[in-house]
Amino acid sequence: MIVSASVGGDSLSVVAGSISILLGPELSGQKIHDRGSIMVKGETPGTFPRSRTGASGLRSAAGWLRLEAELTGRLLVANFLVAVPPPILFAVAGGVHYSLPAERLLAGIGKAIVTALLCLYVLDTANQAHAGMEDTYNKPHRPIPAGLATAESLTRRFWTAMPLYTLAGWAFGALPWVLAWQVAVVLHYRCGSPRSYLYSKPFLNITGASATLATGWQVTAPFDATAWTWVAFIGLYFPLALIYEDIRDMEGDRAVGRRTPVLVVGSKFVRRWFATLLFLMPLAFYFVPARLSDADDWRGILSAAGLALPSWTCAARALLLHDRSADRLTYQLFTLTWALTVATAPLLLARS
Repeated sequence: MIVSASVGGDSLSVVAGSISILLGPELSGQKIHDRGSIMVKGETPGTFPRSRTGASGLRSAAGWLRLEAELTGRLLVANFLVAVPPPILFAVAGGVHYSLPAERLLAGIGKAIVTALLCLYVLDTANQAHAGMEDTYNKPHRPIPAGLATAESLTRRFWTAMPLYTLAGWAFGALPWVLAWQVAVVLHYRCGSPRSYLYSKPFLNITGASATLATGWQVTAPFDATAWTWVAFIGLYFPLALIYEDIRDMEGDRAVGRRTPVLVVGSKFVRRWFATLLFLMPLAFYFVPARLSDADDWRGILSAAGLALPSWTCAARALLLHDRSADRLTYQLFTLTWALTVATAPLLLARS
C-alpha cells in the first residue's frame, strides 16, 4: 500500500501506511480473503485521496492499531499461558533466590516480560504462517482462517520480530538462550516438513521450554546450579507430556499429512502416556526440584500437594473424557499446571 503524503496533516496516515507495507495489507480493518489490494470506493487502488484531513489520518492509524491488536490477540492467545507466565515467574524465583533489591527484581521482571512476549510472537508467527489449512480445521479463530492475515504477512511479521528478539537477548544478557530458541524455530518451521514433525516437534518443545525459563532467570540473576536443576526438570518433563496436544488437532494434522505421535501410535497410548506423567508429576517434582532446592521440607511437601489436584485432574480427564471440547479444556488445564509448577519456584527458592 502506497500512501500519499501531500497533505501535511496526514503524517499519521503515512506512518500507518508504511507499517502496513512491512506487516501486510490489513490497515483498513477489512478482512483479507485473498492477496488482492484493499480498495475504498472512489479511490485509486493503494492510495489515500488528497482531500483527507488530519482527522482521517488519526482514524486510519487508530483503525490499524485496532486491527493489529485483534490480530495479535488471536495469534498469541492459545499459547500465552504456557509461554509467558513461566519465564516471568522464574525471573521472580531468581530474584528472591539471590535476595535482590526491589528495583533489580522489578527490572528483571520487566525484561522477562519483553523477552517472553517476543519469544511467543516469533513462535506463533512462524507456526501460523505455515498452518493456514490445518487451522481451518482445528483453530478457525486464528488470523489466517479468520481472514485477518495471509501467510505472507505473518512471515513478514516473523522476520521483523526476529532481530528485535535477538537485540533484546543481547541487551538483557540472555543472547545464547534467545539464539537457541530462534534456531529451533527456524529449523522446525522454515526447514521442516509435515513428515518430519514426529521428531522435530519434541526438539522444538524441549528447547522452547528450557530456553524461555532460562531467559527469565538469566535476565534477573546469575545462572547457577539451582537454575539448571529447575530448567532441566521443567524443560524435559512437561514437553514429554505435550504430545497430548496432538489429540485435539488430529483432523487438521491428518488433512495436511502431518505425522504426529497420536496418528502414529494411536490416541489410547498417548492418553495413557499423558495420564501417567501427570499422575506421577507431584512425586517427581518433590524429589527433584523441590528436594534439590535446599528449601524447608514443609515447603516442598506443600508445593507438591498443591500441584497434585490440577495434575491428577488432567490425568483423569485425559482417560475419561474423549470428546474434542473436553480435550481442549484438558490441554488448557495442563498448561495451567505447567505455570503453577513454575510458580512454586519463588516459594521454594526464597531465602529462609
